[in-house]
Amino acid sequence: MTVLRSTRFPRPRRSVVLAALTAAALIALAAAACGGADDPAGPAPSEPSPQAADPTLDQSVAEEEPALDREPPAPPATVQIGPTEETAERLEGEPRIYVVPQEVRQGAAFLIAVDAPGAGFASTAYNGQIFTLLREGDRFFTILPVDALSPLGPTPVVISVSDAAGRQVLRRETLITVTDAAWQIEVVELDASNQALLDPAVIAEDTAIRESVERRLTPERHWSGLFDLPAAGVITSSFGLLRSYNFAEPSEYHQGLDFAGDSGDPVLAPNAGVVAWVGQTRRRGNGIVIDHGGGIFSAYYHLSEVLVTPGSVVISGAPLGRVGATGLATGPHLHWEIVVHGIPVDPVQWIRDQDVPDPAQEFDPATAIGPAGTVDVAVGG
Repeated sequence: MTVLRSTRFPRPRRSVVLAALTAAALIALAAAACGGADDPAGPAPSEPSPQAADPTLDQSVAEEEPALDREPPAPPATVQIGPTEETAERLEGEPRIYVVPQEVRQGAAFLIAVDAPGAGFASTAYNGQIFTLLREGDRFFTILPVDALSPLGPTPVVISVSDAAGRQVLRRETLITVTDAAWQIEVVELDASNQALLDPAVIAEDTAIRESVERRLTPERHWSGLFDLPAAGVITSSFGLLRSYNFAEPSEYHQGLDFAGDSGDPVLAPNAGVVAWVGQTRRRGNGIVIDHGGGIFSAYYHLSEVLVTPGSVVISGAPLGRVGATGLATGPHLHWEIVVHGIPVDPVQWIRDQDVPDPAQEFDPATAIGPAGTVDVAVGG
């Protein structure tokens, strides 16, 4: 029996973080008093230091994932800095930055694109990590995830652009707004053998194997446009459902889509990529992970048979394996995931033509972030 009811997550507490400069001022005054020469160069600006991202959770027809009580720290007050006067001289015009969309639902992905002819490098700082943007022609881009349990409200994103010599010519900050997905609860009844797979040690083993693959960055894009469905069966369980096993309090959420099927039904590649991992875990059974490039992965679990090997290049529609019920499963089905930089996101976004993050799309310059010469202040609430 499946019970669904609406659930909302509490909004996190936020605070404004102020940088303390008193010590530096005292040192400067002391140096002046002693007759020392003033140092004309101020402290070099620094990007946010990378931090370990939240570990990926787990899931399946009867599997689950992340803890529901995570609360990342609130972003500090920030200043948005416009282009320097030398930007146009060092580049072939002023860079245009696009963030699409700027209102992002929990569990979705968003696109950052920078059109910067003549630039040599671009990066972004987001959620305590620094991501290098991929380059295709004059466009730099990356796709970033919003965790299904991410706090609601504004989150800062910082974009930096450097010229061909590696000198920073633009640093701009904007905000995305995380909106509520209103995840519901799904009750899954398990027998004793499947309950044993809820052991934290089993979950940790499964998570470690997947994260070792799905946090890699291939610096080129293999996929193109819309993703196809990997199986013909109906969808029986959606992304984001909070899993209650045998009517206990929900402890995980479902990290993908489940497709009904008979054992042996074909599983097909939804887009181009390279097979990054083939193996088995007690939790998810037989599985395959495909690297689509740029930090985008797709994964397939509970298979009865695997038809590819690591390193194989696949195209859309290529046979990958067959539906099964290995691992934590209450019956034959395919569990399919899309993972962005190690974070599972809703696969539905990738199969809808109007929603899929497309790095090759054209943008209206009027929608670029931050007009030239402006300095905006974004205050954390």
